[in-house]
Amino acid sequence: MVRTKRFALILSSAALCGALWEMAHFPLGWLMGAAVAAGAFAAFDVAVSVPGPLHKTSLAVLGASVGLAVTPEVAAAMAGWIPVMLAAAFAGMLAAAAAAPALARIGGMSRSTAFFSLLPGGIIEMADIGERFGADRAVISVLHAARVGLVVGLLPAALFLAAGAEPTPRDEVAPGGWTAALLPVVAAGLLGGWLGSLAGLPAAWLLGAVILVGILSSFGGLPGRVPEELLAAVQVLVGVQLGARFRRSRLAAVPRALMAGLPAILAIMFVMAALSAAAGLAMPFTFSTLALCFSIGGMAEMVLTSKALGQNVALVAAFQAVRGVVVNATAGTLWRWIRPASESSKSSKG
Repeated sequence: MVRTKRFALILSSAALCGALWEMAHFPLGWLMGAAVAAGAFAAFDVAVSVPGPLHKTSLAVLGASVGLAVTPEVAAAMAGWIPVMLAAAFAGMLAAAAAAPALARIGGMSRSTAFFSLLPGGIIEMADIGERFGADRAVISVLHAARVGLVVGLLPAALFLAAGAEPTPRDEVAPGGWTAALLPVVAAGLLGGWLGSLAGLPAAWLLGAVILVGILSSFGGLPGRVPEELLAAVQVLVGVQLGARFRRSRLAAVPRALMAGLPAILAIMFVMAALSAAAGLAMPFTFSTLALCFSIGGMAEMVLTSKALGQNVALVAAFQAVRGVVVNATAGTLWRWIRPASESSKSSKG
């Protein structure tokens, strides 16, 4: 009962703050307002978390809204850019590998901890894999939370400012209203998320929903639309989950690593932004779309940003999905190749 009341208080505070940010026309108002409110609770070490079923459902709904944007033409166009998606994923990994030695030295941590802390993969996955190679799980978790927080806090704001200087095309599928057609969309999203979790996909409930709804949508099987109000609720829940990562006790436990990690993360962000600008010379997409495609932020947050900016949400989701799969699948192998001899004996399962 106490936990339920606490969550209700946090959620209502997050929704109110999100509404205020949205009315003030701040970038990603619902998400960022909710994240700030939840982060304020977490900063005082109040336990903040979205119940598992509710969090999974919100990700499935978001994934379903993205999947609706996948027409046969969009699917065919995305398939042609798979080599670039792979290149972007490996570029993020190489940038992390290049910055890891300096972070290890300045932050007073092992090279393996620095490497897995900077990789643009899932927080849990990088902590699990890194721990098998002798890395510090606590440091990895803190720096990955900082990575997502920095990207979500800075990139959308920068792109919203830049949007005034470039055209912002409409999203392929605009959200609609509360109709009966919404039910099969949500049901397909939940089924896809569940199948994705069984398959072990990164961001499974989001990515699984994107894949299944995208397949059905490409054959014209799902005419429904996700209403704006539901997407706002999804943003609030994603924001609460984001803010929950910033507990004071966690951040205070590794101050040196955190202070050294922030400049390293910013450097990688700038590198990926430069690569996205270079890619724009050959790809027929706006800089905003490509910056989100190449970004090292979380998949849910980048998808929401692309929807808010009216960019190519399906392409952004595809880039982020490929990055997640590639990083999670190859992180251990890459570390075996580049690790110094002094850390070779620290692998327990390598």
